[in-house]
Amino acid sequence: MKLVFMRLLVSLFMLAGAVSVLGAQERTITVSVAARALARGETLQAGDIATMDTTIVWRWNSIAPDTTRALPGWVTRRNIALGEVLRAPAVMPPPVITSGTRVTAIWQDGPLRVVVTGIATNTAAIGAPVGVRIDPTRRLDGIAAGPNTVRLR
Repeated sequence: MKLVFMRLLVSLFMLAGAVSVLGAQERTITVSVAARALARGETLQAGDIATMDTTIVWRWNSIAPDTTRALPGWVTRRNIALGEVLRAPAVMPPPVITSGTRVTAIWQDGPLRVVVTGIATNTAAIGAPVGVRIDPTRRLDGIAAGPNTVRLR
């Protein structure tokens, strides 16, 4: 009922000229969709991914719509229905760091480079934040840069 009221209200404002749709553009984008129903934790194969062209109305000229496509090797984080769009956070790139494994943490500023080893406190894909426990009382934060490699901030 609340949704119906909101739609009616928006329609009335648009008729009155109070709401403008200037700058709205129709764009055709290609999205990845599930070619079959997928369970949580599955690794995507090429046959699991189909593409579909769709037209959207995009009102924000300063930023582009997210058109990141799921790739084979990505992992599902929840159950996904047949035909559902494959996008984050439902799917994610495969993790390169697993919680509890030994990692190499690197900090670099010009020619100065410090390399330490520690234990990852969380699982992460490339570009995701990672905590590194150096000893029981010290912890560093960084970004996953590769398999068992963390770039410190």
